Amino acid sequence: MKAAETKVDRFLASNETSFAIPVYQRNYDWAKAQCAQLFKDILEVGNSDDLSGHFIGSVVYVHDDVYTVAGLREFTIIDGQQRLTTLTLIYIAIFRYLVDAGENREAQRVYKTFLINEFAEDSEKLKLKPTDNNKAALAQLMDPLEAVKISGYSRLVENFRFFQSRIDASNVAIVQKGLSKLIFVDIALDRQKDNPQRIFESLNSTGLELAQADLIRNYILMGLPRKEQEQVFRKFWEPIERNARNLDVNESRVSDFIRDYLTLKQKEIPNKGAVYAKFKERFPTPNSPELMDALVEIRDLSNVYARLLNPDLETDTVIARELGYIRTLEINVSYPFLMPVYRDFQAGVISQDDYAEVLRLLQSYVWRRAILGLPTNALNKIFMGLYDRVDPEEYLKSIQRALMQRGGTQRFPRDPEVLAVLKEKDMYSVKGRTRTYFFDRLENHNNRETVDVTVPEITVEHIFPQNPDPEWRNILDEDDYAAIGGALPQHDRQPDAVRQQRSTWQQDIHRKAGDEPRWW
Repeated sequence: MKAAETKVDRFLASNETSFAIPVYQRNYDWAKAQCAQLFKDILEVGNSDDLSGHFIGSVVYVHDDVYTVAGLREFTIIDGQQRLTTLTLIYIAIFRYLVDAGENREAQRVYKTFLINEFAEDSEKLKLKPTDNNKAALAQLMDPLEAVKISGYSRLVENFRFFQSRIDASNVAIVQKGLSKLIFVDIALDRQKDNPQRIFESLNSTGLELAQADLIRNYILMGLPRKEQEQVFRKFWEPIERNARNLDVNESRVSDFIRDYLTLKQKEIPNKGAVYAKFKERFPTPNSPELMDALVEIRDLSNVYARLLNPDLETDTVIARELGYIRTLEINVSYPFLMPVYRDFQAGVISQDDYAEVLRLLQSYVWRRAILGLPTNALNKIFMGLYDRVDPEEYLKSIQRALMQRGGTQRFPRDPEVLAVLKEKDMYSVKGRTRTYFFDRLENHNNRETVDVTVPEITVEHIFPQNPDPEWRNILDEDDYAAIGGALPQHDRQPDAVRQQRSTWQQDIHRKAGDEPRWW
């Protein structure tokens, strides 16, 4: 390892050198606030004759990477891609401003010094080589004759526009002077002598905020030769990242997915902050055949996980509906159980009817327990070991037995117990997901067309009619009929004391949005 204090402009001005962001690095994700702070620092140091420099952290790279193209040295960036990419965007904004201002000589100096390797092949000219999803954006930003028309979303475009809007005739010289004063610690690693993964972990432990999935991705890919990195990333990790994503909020759930996978395989639930450590314990040797084999299973299970997170991806409408209910109830703790069950369904081990019944069974189990207020902390362990109780010859029955045999606080509440609680339960005030599920099932019971009860236009409606038909009297006994507001004939009316025993939940269940509780 070699470490030295280095000026940013000298580093970027290195001849015949490219700075490659490997596929295992997380995406460029600096937000406007971070860009604004860096730009403020650049202006401050550029404006001051008293400040000789401004420290911006470190850049760590492998300097002897055997992967070279057209005679260029390629530095594989281990840490510092966010800063290097942002500084490149600033230089592009300066370049494009100078072109528009007609200062072609200075524009060419910036372009050929900090942005390209002049004598490299066209495909290798750019000094910064970002990951694939940002390559097109960077190439278009570099063309001053083209308007920025990147399809899709890229932080590069957003942040470039921020800097472009800030650089003008009044400050362009100050910005350039400030850039020349930026200093960082240049840490060059020798692959033959240093352990890039260990150094990366050390950097992460001292403040680099990475998700557990980022650390796992780096662990899998970092030690591979460049060409194999690309192959393993495309074949395995890229599909995993694509599948383990909540599409409704565009949120990655890879860390949660790997945690559920480890729970399934090891029958032990890792802490959320220890998923990477447990993954390394299970696969202590990077690039081992065992790890490569596991990636096949992890990738295949991620296809299942995608449908648990996004039921709309499921083509079977019955299964999609039941998965939607699982999501409504947020039974995420069941995923280590549902992943292999879903895989069995796909493989034909379990029928569609039985798989739908398994999903309904889980809903019933979790919802009934919520209504009774039974503790939820046992569910992790219950679902963690439930698949081991599956008998392929009696698939559904074996799962039913396994849950029905639970006792105490882990029990499956029976009908009489649930009905007794429901008579007094304030359903309007229970947890949102429990109430939504309850109203959904009531609203859509025996409906030919499904009604989405989550849309804003849907409000809590009166379940018991204001003017009930005689059929209601036949269904309910006298006390229940009176308790929920039934209008009895005069000779059948109960004393007022009976009618005053109506519970809070019955008031709430009759409440419409904006109305006071009503008695019918």
